[in-house]
Amino acid sequence: MTPKNNRGVEFVTYSSATWIVFLGEKGGQECAALSPTGTESGRAEGRRQKAEVRGSAGTLHPPSIIHQTLNTAVLTRFNPWQTIQRHIVALLEMFNGLAYVFFLLINATLFLRPAEMVPAFQSLPIYEALVAGAAVGALNRMMGKLTWGSLVRQPVTLCVMGVLLAAVLSHLSHFAFWGLQATIPEYVKVLIYYLLLVSLVDTPHRYRGLLYTICFCGTTMVALCAADYAGWHDLQFVEHVVDRDEITEDGEILLVLRMRGTGLFQDPNDISLVIVLMSVLCCYFMMNPKSSPLRFGWLVPLVILAVALTFTRSRGGLLAGGTAGLVYLAYRYGRTTAIVCGLCGALLLPLIAGRQGDIDLNEGTGNDRIQIWREGLEEIKGSSLLFGIGQGNYADFVGIGAHNSYVNSFVELGLFGGTLFWGCFAFSALGLYQLRRAGADVRNSEAARFAPFLAAILAGWCTGLFSLSRCYVVPTYLLIGLGAAYIHIMNSQLSPPRLLVVWNRNHAWLLAVSSAGVFIMLNVFVKVFAS
Repeated sequence: MTPKNNRGVEFVTYSSATWIVFLGEKGGQECAALSPTGTESGRAEGRRQKAEVRGSAGTLHPPSIIHQTLNTAVLTRFNPWQTIQRHIVALLEMFNGLAYVFFLLINATLFLRPAEMVPAFQSLPIYEALVAGAAVGALNRMMGKLTWGSLVRQPVTLCVMGVLLAAVLSHLSHFAFWGLQATIPEYVKVLIYYLLLVSLVDTPHRYRGLLYTICFCGTTMVALCAADYAGWHDLQFVEHVVDRDEITEDGEILLVLRMRGTGLFQDPNDISLVIVLMSVLCCYFMMNPKSSPLRFGWLVPLVILAVALTFTRSRGGLLAGGTAGLVYLAYRYGRTTAIVCGLCGALLLPLIAGRQGDIDLNEGTGNDRIQIWREGLEEIKGSSLLFGIGQGNYADFVGIGAHNSYVNSFVELGLFGGTLFWGCFAFSALGLYQLRRAGADVRNSEAARFAPFLAAILAGWCTGLFSLSRCYVVPTYLLIGLGAAYIHIMNSQLSPPRLLVVWNRNHAWLLAVSSAGVFIMLNVFVKVFAS
């Protein structure tokens, strides 16, 4: 009688072969594995016994199947290297899961800023510690994103890496080696954040978890700042700014109090873009047809965000919100609907928004910024056209920041760097366009439902960058990363799976042409409106 263990494994031993027959817990799922030993005659005997075992134990599975079903099969020959490999894979997956949790906490600290809210935390490097922990857990995946094959399949990442190269060349072209000391460390921090995003957020479930984290933390930050602005609660870590509103006919300067945010969002225009982002995310969660009627609870933060947008007095934020809405309508319902709604909105804007909706490019702050753009664009004529005047040098040449990310990138990084910065958004837009054409070929309907909302987010943020110089900061690359990660996820959700966008000759040519169009448009714009 052959021995059995408590899991129903019968050990059958012969002179030339050793068999392990797994009878299964219910006795109906049997498998056997053969480890032949000895001479040729012994192996022949083993094959004869193999037939006997098949007759008594059921279906005999080959060793490859047994390797795939380690939870139900027992291997006769122990392989220590395979065991070590399995443990390493399991350990890496555990680290990857912890890294994702750390990354969510990174985004929470990006908006809520615990070091500013709690004075006792001011000396603690919370953000840096979370980034270091996430980077250690996701190091293998981050390195994988930097291979040439991965960069070709994800051209947004290629453009992000290219911006770093352009920043270095912008200094080397003028032999300004001292500029590299500030350029490289600062941008590498942003690059690590971006690589963490595209490496860790690689499934629809993780992507949705990141959206929830951003929406909750960002909306909470806006609500706290709005409460402080309205005088409901005095928060020591929030300070609002008094700014010039307009100049009357008598020459009197009218001032207005504008709401500011925390941390990286202390400019009213910055927090206005955050408000637009959170508003789109709230609409996305509220408009989920599979959710319960409780989803209409998202109307509460939407009302808070709308009120907060008026507190910022930001014309750029208002334009960003309008553009986001129009792009959503165009992506979801078609261009005709978007055009009709856009015309109605343009007519009602002065009545609804008041002075915030009064956008005048011929005088006031609007014309002042156009003057700044013209002076900057004049600096890159001649030898600086290709690689620019040097990353971070705009204010040194013009005397003030550009207040326009596209002008800033073209002037500081030249046509080379400005094209790559434009590509960070252009390739995501191209991917969304290809996804819209794919239509019913998407298997995950919930992931596909986010496409028009992502298009609205990117359009709103790109519009806001016309009034802000934010080429090298984490919030901008959060948006770039959201676009890149979504396109990468949707590649596997198509039926059949395929690449929506890839770095090839046609797409590179399309990027060059579109970037040249943007550069020409900026020059024509400043020549027409600069007075």
